[in-house]
Formats: sequence, structure tokens, C-alpha cells
Amino acid sequence: MEKLKDILNHYPDATEISLADCGLISLDEMMEDLTKLINLKVLRLSNNQLTKLPSDMSGLRKLEYLDISNNPFQGLTSIMSALCSLPFLRHLYITLPEQDEDELIINLANLQSLNGTPLTDIPDNDEISPIKVKHPQQISKSNIGFEINENDLDVSKKLYDAVSLYLGHKNGFTEFSYDIIHMLKQNVQHENNPTNFQNEVMNGRRILFDKSFDEVVHHVGNYDRKLASVLTIVKNSYSGLLEDYYTFSSRSVEEYNKRLRVMQKDLDNADKEIGQLLEAAEALQQSAQDSEMAKRKVVQELEKEKDKYLEEIGYLKTELEKYKNRLKQFQMNRQKLSTQVSLSPSKILKQNTATASSPSVSKTSQVSSPRGNTKALSLRQLKEIIEEIYISKQKFDEKCAETKLPKETLEQHLYTYLNQKYGLKNLILDWASAIIQGVKRYSREDNDVAVFGKILRNEIDEEFRIVQKQLKDTVYELLRIFLRGKYAKKVDSEIQTMINQRVNGELHEEEWVDIVKYMYNKEDSVNVIIKVQEAIQLLQIKQSKGTSRAGDSPTKLTNNKIPYKLFVKVLLTYQLQGHEKFLKKFVRIFRKIDADGNGVLNEIEFNQLLYAINNNRTEEEIQNWLQYVDPYNNQHITFSECVSILSSDLIKLVDDNNVSGETENECETDETIDSTLEVDQVEM
Repeated sequence: MEKLKDILNHYPDATEISLADCGLISLDEMMEDLTKLINLKVLRLSNNQLTKLPSDMSGLRKLEYLDISNNPFQGLTSIMSALCSLPFLRHLYITLPEQDEDELIINLANLQSLNGTPLTDIPDNDEISPIKVKHPQQISKSNIGFEINENDLDVSKKLYDAVSLYLGHKNGFTEFSYDIIHMLKQNVQHENNPTNFQNEVMNGRRILFDKSFDEVVHHVGNYDRKLASVLTIVKNSYSGLLEDYYTFSSRSVEEYNKRLRVMQKDLDNADKEIGQLLEAAEALQQSAQDSEMAKRKVVQELEKEKDKYLEEIGYLKTELEKYKNRLKQFQMNRQKLSTQVSLSPSKILKQNTATASSPSVSKTSQVSSPRGNTKALSLRQLKEIIEEIYISKQKFDEKCAETKLPKETLEQHLYTYLNQKYGLKNLILDWASAIIQGVKRYSREDNDVAVFGKILRNEIDEEFRIVQKQLKDTVYELLRIFLRGKYAKKVDSEIQTMINQRVNGELHEEEWVDIVKYMYNKEDSVNVIIKVQEAIQLLQIKQSKGTSRAGDSPTKLTNNKIPYKLFVKVLLTYQLQGHEKFLKKFVRIFRKIDADGNGVLNEIEFNQLLYAINNNRTEEEIQNWLQYVDPYNNQHITFSECVSILSSDLIKLVDDNNVSGETENECETDETIDSTLEVDQVEM
């Protein structure tokens, strides 16, 4: 429908739309577009030719108000399942026989009003009697709560009277505002803060304003839909401002009360301590007055207590020295252990790359593996060990934050983890060598292993692995959303079965293209789609070669389908290459400053890094940065910490470097992705 398409294009965040008097016969084809309005709360479909509703309307998650009156529905069975699928439906307008209305009310337990009639409990009195309000200054501490005054809603009453005069309503303001006044009474029943009371009253006025305005918009929509749309935008803007003010005021008062309670608690504790001190002083004075002997006895007891505390202090100092010595010994042992390894993981990986790129180097000059009898790890074993190392480092970082000790790099923590798990030098060296060889073997095959290796070499930061995990989760969730929107009539179990089939099989072209376009901007979407199509072509060539060797007729993939695992890998590789491009210039600067190449900077080196990135910084700004990143003067700032705190400066570095390095980086990215796809074999 053109009107709905226009709303999606111009007002995707609309909370209220009206499709009344549009001659609608069915909503089945419109549900996909309606579910895209994720903030939709009010939907008007009155005066159409609808005979039934879609069986599942759960995609309208926030819908609270639905007007489907004056439609020729074919009994309750044609609408009941749809209405029951709306979890937040509170107000419903529908034209039904009286007996069907009773059954509808029974089935929709959360419904608050039907055709404008409240369904909540109504008090015995026919009208809500206004109650006089005491001025906030007249309320004593013994009185709890405020009461609603008729004058508090005087402005809302005037607005309603004007609307009623315009629309010709006969209902009084009391009946119109019953639900709101009832809600306000409940909210301020035990309220003793005048600011909170005024805030609740203002929120009630806003709700009454929305309610009156909705009726005007609904009436105007029957004659001038464009004017109704404009009025809806005006109403939503005004109402949104008031709602934001209500939220801000409520949070401010809550924070103020919280601080006040803390201060009151501190005062009470101080009073209690002062009382205890006074009681102790009175007891000592009384004792001194009773006899001089009692006074000397008290002095002796105090001296004993003092000696006891001094003894305990001496014991604690001794234990502290022992702890410092043990910590120093542990650090020395760790340094000693690291020196016993011929090469660190990052150096092994870097030298392996250098050796592979220089075939003319003699075998004697090549870097040998750290251990001659290195055990070979499978990809699954390696990934399990990598995940254990990540978990161990996260716990270790939390402990360092508590004890005010510096964080380790991932390379340093690799040996810490192996030392804690195995303890023996030979086992530590064997496992370290096995892990490094596994990283070299599987980096081009598995993205998680490649990311681990690049973190070890300080080419990317540790937080990037979380970005890759989020990318996998996003692809899975976008696939679910696409299938749910395309097959709106299927239940959740059927959708989950389809998702499992896609994850363990192939994605259709329309599915993976939709995912790519949602995740990336226009330029990146084109690049990623090209990469996916190239991956499909390579896979087709590989399959054709395989079938030709076997003598069978080649089986060609149709409709540009791609295995789910291969699709995810293309996205992960593209993401990794983009992040490497983002950090390329920073990594070059960091390595130039990091003289010993251990991925850690001291205070002087960190100052040099700040100057290298932005030489316009003042000395005061540099000291502030240093105090932020190394508050305890540990002289130990890792590569990942630098990336994290200097993210805004890195963006400027990328902008300065885009023109000179753009073509080269794109070529490198293309070659890397293509080579990765050539050597990988995706399990079907």
C-alpha cells in the first residue's frame, strides 16, 4: 500500500499511524511492512472491508491501541488468534455483538478498555470526588502522601471541553479522565515529596493531552489524512518532549533522594559514634572519680591494648614484606622462564612470515621450532585452548584491577596460563610451542585462530575478538528476522528449523544479500557482495574439479547460494582486514617507539607515542592521559590499552592516511580474502 510505504520511508520511527477508510480487504501483505515500525503503539484500521486478521501479529511488539471498528469480521474465530498474539494490547475498538464482546474480554486478560469503556475496577461512587490538597509546606512528617486536587487537571479539563465541543461528545470530563485520575491516585498515594507529586501530575496532564489529541486526529483523519499526519507528528513531538522531561525529572529526584539517604545515614552513624564516645568518656570520668586505683587500672589496660596493637602491626608488616618478596620472586621466575624460551610467540610468528616470504634463505638460518618434539594440535583442540586462555586472561585482568597491578599482554599471559596449569618447565615449553605451531598452521583456515595470532603479535587489540563474536551473533539474528518477516505465518518452531537448515547448509541469494545490506553502508555492501560472489565462483570451480576427477557430471550451484559457514567467514575476513587497515599506521608508530618489542610501554615511551600521534598536545594534557591510563605508576601500558584509550585519535590517523594507502590496502585485502578462500574447504 502506497500510504504505508510512504510512512516507512519518511517516518520509520512513527509511534502512531492511521489506515482508516482505505478500503483494506486483508492485512497479510502489509504485515511485513507494519513489523518494520518497531516503535508503533497506536494503529487505526477502522471503516475498512477487513473480514479477518492475520493469525500472528506478534511482530507488532509495542502495540497498545488498536481501532478495528466498522469492519465486517466473520466472528471471533477470524480475529481472536491475532489479538491474543499482541502482548501489550491495552485499548481495543471493535464492532461486535454484545455476547462476543464478553467472550473477547475473557480471552484478553490484559485489556484495560474496550470501545472506550474502562475494564478496570470502578469504585462504588459514580463519580470521582475531587479531594482538597494540602500545600506541601503544610504537610507534617507524620502525614504520608499527597491527594489530587480538581485544580491540578484544570488545563486538561479545558482542553477536553474544547475537543468535546468540536467533536460533539456528550461524556463528561470525569468519565473521560477516570483511568488517569485513578492512576495518579495510586502513584501519589504514599508520596511525600512535592517535586515527585508535581511531576506525576504533569505526566497525567500529558496523557490526557495525548488522549484528547488522538480523538481530534482520528476525527480529522476521516476528512483530511495529510492534516491528520501533520497533527500526529506535532502531537508526538510535544508529547515526546514532555515524556523526556518526566523521565529526566524522575531520575533527578531519585538521584537526589539517594544522595540524601546516604547523607542521612552518614549523619546517623556519626551521631551514633558520638553518642558511643560520650558514653565512654562519661564512664572513664566516673571511674576516675571513684578512685585513683581505677584510673591507673584503666591506663594499664590502655597500655596493654596499645602494646597488642603494636605487636599486631609488627606482625602485619612482617607478612607484608614476605608477600612483597614472594611477588618479586614470582616475577623473577616468570622473567627467567620467558628467557629460557628461545623465541617469544610473536617473534616466532613474525619470523615464520619472514622465512616464508624469503625462499632463498638457507635452512640453517631459518628459525627452528622451539621444541623438536612439538605435539600437533587439531584445530578443535587449539580453539578450545585459545578460549581457555581468553577466559583466564579476563579473570587475571579483573584481579589486577582489584590489586592495582598492571595488566599483561596476551603473549605474557600465555606463559602465565601455562605456568599455572602445568608448572613444569618442559611441559610449559612443549605446550607453548604446540600452540604457536598450531596458530601458524590454522591461521589461514580459521578466523578465530588468525585473530588470536594477530593479538599475540600486537597487530590488533584484544577487544576485536569480541567484535568478531558480535558479528557472528548479528548474522544469525538477521537471518532469523529475515525468515520471520518472509514467512510470517509460520510458528517459531518452524522458523527455528529453517534457521538450523540454513546454518548447517546454504543461504539463498536474497537472504545473504539482505543481511549484507543491513549490516554495511552502501559502499561496503557492494564490496562485500562482490567478495561473496567471488567465493561462490571459487567454490563452484573447486567442486567442478572434484567431480571431473571422479568422472561424474559436474554439479553446479544455482541461484547464487553459498554455504553459511563460508558466508560468515567472508564477513569475518572482511572485518579483520578493515580493522588491520584502521590500525596500520598506529601499529607502525607503536613498534617504532616500543624498542624492546614486548608490546608494553613505560611512561617515557607513552609520552613519545602521544607526541607522535598528535604533537599539539600540551604537557598538562599528556600528564592527564598518563594519570588515566596508569594511575598507580606501574610503568606498564599495553598495546591494547593504548588502542582503547586513543580510539578518537586513531580515527584522525586513518583519515590522514586514507589517500596515500587506500589503493594498496584494497589490493592486499582482495589478495588475502582470495587466498583464504582458495585453501579452505567448507564442510557441507
